[in-house]
Amino acid sequence: MKIRYPVITFFILFTSLCLYSQVIGDKELIAIDSIANKYIKEYAIVGLSIGIVNNGESSTFSYGNTDIQKKYSINDSSMFHLASVSKLFTATAIMQLVEKGQLSLDDKLVDLIPEFQMRDKRSKEITIRHLLTHTSGLMWDNKLKNSPGDTSSISLFIKKLNKRKLNFPPGRDLSYRTYSNVAFDLLGIIVEKKSDKIFDEYIKENILGPLQMKRSTYFYNDIESSLLARPMLFSGKSKRISRINISGLQEKDLTLLANNVLNLKVHDVYGENYEHNPSANLISNVTELNLFVLHMIDLYSDSQFTGILQNESIREMWTTQKSIHEKKTSIGLGWWVHQDENLGKSVFHVGNTAGFSSVLMIYPEHKFGITILSNASYAQKAVWNKMTTEIATLFINK
Repeated sequence: MKIRYPVITFFILFTSLCLYSQVIGDKELIAIDSIANKYIKEYAIVGLSIGIVNNGESSTFSYGNTDIQKKYSINDSSMFHLASVSKLFTATAIMQLVEKGQLSLDDKLVDLIPEFQMRDKRSKEITIRHLLTHTSGLMWDNKLKNSPGDTSSISLFIKKLNKRKLNFPPGRDLSYRTYSNVAFDLLGIIVEKKSDKIFDEYIKENILGPLQMKRSTYFYNDIESSLLARPMLFSGKSKRISRINISGLQEKDLTLLANNVLNLKVHDVYGENYEHNPSANLISNVTELNLFVLHMIDLYSDSQFTGILQNESIREMWTTQKSIHEKKTSIGLGWWVHQDENLGKSVFHVGNTAGFSSVLMIYPEHKFGITILSNASYAQKAVWNKMTTEIATLFINK
């Protein structure tokens, strides 16, 4: 399908479906629509949802359709694959077990998963803290060639991992190259071993359930078709198309969209295999993620608040554990931490997988949070950086 956006048709198609409280004024509403529509057009985003939490009030904005067939419109219940934003829920589960005394952040991985026996003596030094801070030395991914897609895949995942070696010694300085999905998949296995529950069942009972996130799930087959945003990619096999689909559109690529050169398609693979649920596979919507954001802000702001974590835990998670040399971004426990000269401190995680990009960001001192979900992995730069910053600026230090 060629991407064409006649001005009148585009305006009607992408007029937002908004559910908001009076805390957002008309000026901000118009500005949010303007920001969203600008990047939807510029980056050829098919479906987009925005969730905003501001001083305890929740608002949502929805644009476009679940896929290029335009059969179903995006609304505040539309479900998007979160990719690595899923890691925040895995980190929360670990901290719950720490609070219960079932784990320590300095526990060794080999003691918690005895069958984990890599061909690398350095792996015996990996701790939970290393896993949460992407400083374990483990590689980016550990993909099974033919995953069974069920609980039996866990043992196969570990068996394959045992044949590999670390990329660097545990505890080495943090950089973007040290990022590890494998680390969070192993954290999910730890949750299972300590709780005697299947990972997704633990998350449902201890996080999603208490927060009334009733639709959120790790299994897309659970979702009714009218609410399921489908993964969108550009079609073609060139190196440039592959690069765009994986790493996102660069400024130099935007002329291709303007000139109607690129075609969109629905990707035939949804998300990751079962064994990657802890690192990548949660599916949710902005309404329910606003509940998560509200809860996290309450936990941080009120030491007497009773929730899924203790105040001390969320403050530790949002405190820098490892810094990146000469960068303003660092890592807490599962959450990334950023210091902006104008907006102040934010804690966040981004997500990206074939057909989806997402971000969940909180500015703790301002009691402000924003979630952006899209079925467009190629639009990651607009989703992660441009829209979040521009919308946050509307509310912070105004």
